[in-house]
Amino acid sequence: MKLQLISILAVFGFAFNASSQITGTIIDEKGVGIAYANITLHPKDKTQFLTGVISDEDGKFKLDIPMEGEFTVQISLLTYKTWVSELFVVSSLPYQHNFPPILLVEDVTELDGVLIRGQQKLIQRTQEGSVINVQASVMTQGSTALQVLERSPGVILDPYNTTFSLNGKSGTLVMINGKAQRIPTADLIAMLNGMSADNIEKIELLTNPSARYDVDGNAGIINIVTVKNETLGIRANINLSAGYGEGPKQTTGLSLNYGGEHATLFGSYNFSYDETYSGFRGVGLTEIPVLGGRTNIDFTSSTQQTNRNHNLNLGYEYQLYKGASLGATVVFNKSSPLVRTRNLGLYDFTTDPFLEAQIRLNGHGNLKNLTSSMYFEKVGEHNSFTITGDYINYNSETPNQVNSNYFDENGEAFQPQNEIYTNGNRGFNKTNINVGVLKLDYKHAITKNTSVEGGIKGSLSKTVNDARIEILQGENFVTDDRFISTIENTETIGAAYVLSDYSFTETLKMQLGLRYEYWDQAFGTSTLDRSFGKLFPSFFITHSFSDTTALNFAYNKRITRPNYSDLASFLVYNGPTSVFSGNPQLLPAITDNISITYNNKSFSISLLASNENNPIARFQITRNAQSNVAVIAPVNMEYQRNIDVQTNIPIRIFHWWNINVNGTLGVRRFRILHTDERITHNYLHYNFNGSQTLLLPANFSVEVSGWYTSRHFNGSSRNEGFGVINAGLKKEFKNGSSLQFAVADIFESLDINFKIGTLTREAFGDVFNGTYSPESGFSRIFRVSYTYPFGNKKVKEAKGKSGADNEKSRM
Repeated sequence: MKLQLISILAVFGFAFNASSQITGTIIDEKGVGIAYANITLHPKDKTQFLTGVISDEDGKFKLDIPMEGEFTVQISLLTYKTWVSELFVVSSLPYQHNFPPILLVEDVTELDGVLIRGQQKLIQRTQEGSVINVQASVMTQGSTALQVLERSPGVILDPYNTTFSLNGKSGTLVMINGKAQRIPTADLIAMLNGMSADNIEKIELLTNPSARYDVDGNAGIINIVTVKNETLGIRANINLSAGYGEGPKQTTGLSLNYGGEHATLFGSYNFSYDETYSGFRGVGLTEIPVLGGRTNIDFTSSTQQTNRNHNLNLGYEYQLYKGASLGATVVFNKSSPLVRTRNLGLYDFTTDPFLEAQIRLNGHGNLKNLTSSMYFEKVGEHNSFTITGDYINYNSETPNQVNSNYFDENGEAFQPQNEIYTNGNRGFNKTNINVGVLKLDYKHAITKNTSVEGGIKGSLSKTVNDARIEILQGENFVTDDRFISTIENTETIGAAYVLSDYSFTETLKMQLGLRYEYWDQAFGTSTLDRSFGKLFPSFFITHSFSDTTALNFAYNKRITRPNYSDLASFLVYNGPTSVFSGNPQLLPAITDNISITYNNKSFSISLLASNENNPIARFQITRNAQSNVAVIAPVNMEYQRNIDVQTNIPIRIFHWWNINVNGTLGVRRFRILHTDERITHNYLHYNFNGSQTLLLPANFSVEVSGWYTSRHFNGSSRNEGFGVINAGLKKEFKNGSSLQFAVADIFESLDINFKIGTLTREAFGDVFNGTYSPESGFSRIFRVSYTYPFGNKKVKEAKGKSGADNEKSRM
């Protein structure tokens, strides 16, 4: 009865006292108006809600007063703390009052170890790994996808050996929007280096993937997720960036999103231009027979590369009816690198005179990558069903031409007699990869405490690679049979999985998964063909001590398969004394991973152990019966075993100064088989990644970040520690635009030093010390970026998930 009386009085109050209002403006900590906040009026006892409005796009509001009495005003919005006014009295009508600017403070919400804080950098911990919100970083705008990966916690890129590692372990599967990129690592690095980071939403680092994911990648999965905005009306963003290191750099980008009642259309385009530089030097000795015995070598190389890159991202979603969505996405990347390499080799022979070799290589590449997807999803009250079809095409053409000149110890030009000393050669390399994938997933909630999920997946791919090197003889180029490789590879992968989530109690939960994968790789020759079928279990159990504290246990089994370039027995010219080759005898590597993780709010510490059988080490010096020079090829080690402690430590010194440190410390033990003596070696390894963000007055912010990895081994080759420090300054304006200045590798420290022959005798007795330096090892890279958003800022609720999300965890 009391509530009915209040309602009747409220109606009459509106009718006769429309001019009775309270007004105000809601702002954030930077003084910017907050749109779409909820403003509600409550009586003194706070038991009823009388009336309410939402703030406009500038944060302003007008709230009618329906009656006399004692009231409070409450203002609430997701990710902000609720603001409650002091009790005020309305003794007579009409009534007018204007509040001074009302500040809403960001709310820190803890959810299973997840830290959510407005615009701060977000590292989300899950039972399968972590999620990095890259757009919160000052360093992101104007960077490439490869540079963003290098700054991600636990991710180490070795540009010399062209390998990725995750938490100190190699064998990583890289995905873009949930689509596995099954291309050679060197080509993948080139592709990521041409992809703009301006439209990357987040990076998922899945160190403990469940059975719903592909099992490829012993170290885990790196999934790069591009931006897909959900907006009402039209929303657009312009990005402009210019920089300089050893050469100029420029990026221009536009993203456009349209959201209607049932459909969403989004797209972006970026063009980037980058002139970069790298250098290499190796000094040592070898006993390769073709050189006549023990020979001292001093080899230097410098490479200038010009990259022109185009990136296009398109997507469409349509809600057919409630709970059913249809969507499609297309991601296209095109890169045209122009490469100019200058090599200088100084050879001091035991039996022959001194030789100086000057080698010039010019190459003009053309790389294209298309990833397209369509999906249908039906979500009901207790179940969901998704069907996804993907098509991926990768095409690469990298022709090059090499000219060589030789000089004696007096600087006089001459032509050595050995056939390995050619005056020139030209290379042709064409690769075309087509992949089709069909995937069906079904999830059903059986009871409140139990759910079951399962799915099947089929993948068919065909790879055609045509590579050859022609040797200059006189005035004509002649094909050398040693350097011809035509490979046609068909790969079929079939997979089926089932997993179940079960809650024993409110605090104890378990997930059990089992995945079967069949893999067939056919090269048309029995010596290379591979077939493999195996079960891969996964197991997770979580005990929550409170809403913010939990203990997790995880186990999974994973595989790293050799790719076509690893297996093919071709020879590719590297220089007078060495060639690159594949290894038809390579076996897939199998790993068992166990981890125990303790989360307390956003702090975590983990104990990890893994046992990897037949791990693959690339770029090892071997012998080949077909050649009397060194053959650089991938090999299987017998095993590698790791025990690591990994931690994530957030530190909030003040509300405007936040630090986050990630690190891994562990012991490695491995056994190698390809050297003259089979040996076992132990070593201590650590790496860390840290960043600190300072929020300054006038909407300025500063970020300083860096990473370092200690000494480690790639097979029998020892890499010394290396790392970088980066910094950035950002100014945000009230119209939503921002201006950023960033410096990469402040101390020009990214020099990768390696040693060959330190563990035991290598093939041909090679002992070398080498240094590889990318561009930042020679010059700091400066970059200025400007971002301007325009259009409707109102975010609407997502209708579903895009096809690009089909292999990620269910929402």
